[in-house]
Amino acid sequence: MALDGAFLRHIKKELEENLINSKVDKIYQPSKDEIILSMRSREGVKKLLISARANSPRINITSASPENPKVPPMLCMLLRKRLSGARLRNIRQPELERLLLLDFEGTNELGDTVFH
Repeated sequence: MALDGAFLRHIKKELEENLINSKVDKIYQPSKDEIILSMRSREGVKKLLISARANSPRINITSASPENPKVPPMLCMLLRKRLSGARLRNIRQPELERLLLLDFEGTNELGDTVFH
């Protein structure tokens, strides 16, 4: 099934219901085009899979635990530095574009509140 803007709107709604105000607990990069964010909330831990694969781009909640490389890639380390402990505050979709924007609120090295 093609991932069009209308279908992505339904995915966005599901993600909002399950993940808004959750904290980023852990970040994994099992392959070069996939990121998994472990999100912690009062209801428990949920994993958000973000895939940029050319043949199967997607974003969804998953229960799968793929094997991760022993040494995390640079992108994963950068995301850990920027997003660890940040809260997911909003998910935006401009019009019916095939694009989701995730807004995070966290702190920087000085303890100041920053938005990513």
